[in-house]
Amino acid sequence: MSRGPRQRSRTLLLAAGLAVATLLGQAYAGGAAAARPAAGLPVHGGTLHVAYSGSMQTFDPAQAFNDDWWAMNGTLFNALYRLDRHGKPVLDLAAAPPTVSADRKVWTFKLRHGVRFSNGQELTAEDLRFSITRTLDPNLKPAPSWGQTTDEIFEGAAAFASGKAKTVPGIQVLDRYTIRFKLVQPVSVLPYILAETFNFALPESVVTKMSESDFADRPVGTGPFEIVSWHKGSQIVFKRNPYYFRTGKPYVDKLIIDTNVPANLIALRVQSGEIDGSGNGSELAAADIEQARKDPRFAKYLVQGPIVWLSWLNLNVHAAPLDNPTLRRAIAMAINRQKLVRFLGGLAAPTGNLYIPIYPQNDPRLDRSPVYPYDPAKAAALVKTSGYKGQAITLLYPADFGYNAGEATGIQQDLQRIGLNVQLRPSTTTSLTQLGTKFTGHQLSIFNWSPDYPDGYDVYVSEFSCAVNAEGGISRAHYCDPTADALVDKASVMPLGAARDSLLRQAQLRILQSAAYVPLVYNLTVAMVNPRVQGFYYHPMYGWQYEDYWLKS
Repeated sequence: MSRGPRQRSRTLLLAAGLAVATLLGQAYAGGAAAARPAAGLPVHGGTLHVAYSGSMQTFDPAQAFNDDWWAMNGTLFNALYRLDRHGKPVLDLAAAPPTVSADRKVWTFKLRHGVRFSNGQELTAEDLRFSITRTLDPNLKPAPSWGQTTDEIFEGAAAFASGKAKTVPGIQVLDRYTIRFKLVQPVSVLPYILAETFNFALPESVVTKMSESDFADRPVGTGPFEIVSWHKGSQIVFKRNPYYFRTGKPYVDKLIIDTNVPANLIALRVQSGEIDGSGNGSELAAADIEQARKDPRFAKYLVQGPIVWLSWLNLNVHAAPLDNPTLRRAIAMAINRQKLVRFLGGLAAPTGNLYIPIYPQNDPRLDRSPVYPYDPAKAAALVKTSGYKGQAITLLYPADFGYNAGEATGIQQDLQRIGLNVQLRPSTTTSLTQLGTKFTGHQLSIFNWSPDYPDGYDVYVSEFSCAVNAEGGISRAHYCDPTADALVDKASVMPLGAARDSLLRQAQLRILQSAAYVPLVYNLTVAMVNPRVQGFYYHPMYGWQYEDYWLKS
């Protein structure tokens, strides 16, 4: 999902054509670690203080989409499953592995007894049924959840989400601590989906008495922390949830998160000791990372995360002149990805994939040989044969941070070189998401993706399926390939493994051939963390996991 663009500034250039792991390993060998070994046993107490460059607008799990999504994970809520530090699903609110029917369409879960929300109220199966049904609600305010389509896997969910039914019969409460899910068809990634933020458990009796906006500002969850105060646009203060069901956690008494802090100021504040770290490891400027890497005092502050960010171009196939496949192919062949790496300060690598490296369906061959390789001469020839008459093409980009602005400039130069009249238009991430739901009013835009879970099904159903590309859907390209959908539908009922991966790769290839989506680059994730933060690791999906860290005295 797109969760806030990342800022970079120019520094070193990475050689293109190598495997991504090799690229980033050579660039930061000895300068950043995947995790930091703890010195001694965990201790309790103290205040952990971090900062994010992005804004935080909501802590409603059905709505949070940007840096608020990052901060919400590991602080306020829980689900039946959670993803461990390697991105694998493990039991969370579920007391034991589910009972699964022979046809894998019926899953029955027993909940932990005695789990309490931060207001002291006990969690029940009815709360969980309410929470997941709420994600499917077509009348949810301020908008239907971005997870609605993903959750249309339960019997009756699609009818409920379309307003044709009042209940979801596929979500059943058997008793106070037992919930059953009946699926339309087997879903191999169901544990991942049940770990999604939009499937977090909420207290029905609280949510139904508050407006959506009130609950978004004053959420009540089962997580390790609860909100003490929130000054929107500047700072959120959390304290330990006294009812948290994991004995002994969290270790810190208080968590402070500063928001809307420029990336260069975050680096300075970490190095001065004012704060403990950068919350989103993809927001730091390349120059600040390079400076810290070369300084013996601060090189040990750098923690490298996995490669989980990817950017691509969305070409709206319903908006002239991009409704012309020949012109779309010209655009795909005009992008100089090596130049974009330079624009991003070297903290990136060219890609021809729409699947990030942690997805088992990622195809390294596409990074070496994209479906439409860089060929500006051929691209210019295609522009001429397409019948393009010089009409303006507007490239929209999220201007929340400088990262996408520099990327947009590089793309504009590439497209002008082949004879296209491209104009840049900055927008906020939120506005761009809303604008992109319509077939008209939007032509070309930059999109940033990071995963919800490590499988290609995640990004396909979220961005490439026909359902999300329909009028009103969240995908800005609005391209529909029923054959690709059929491949993914077939894969979705298969067990995880090579045969399923092959089908998802075939679907990706068809989507790439449409030139409705043009891959750009992978982005490197590096967090800056004061060594006093012990037990630190960077989660592949969520970044900081605040309940697991403690402070060295």
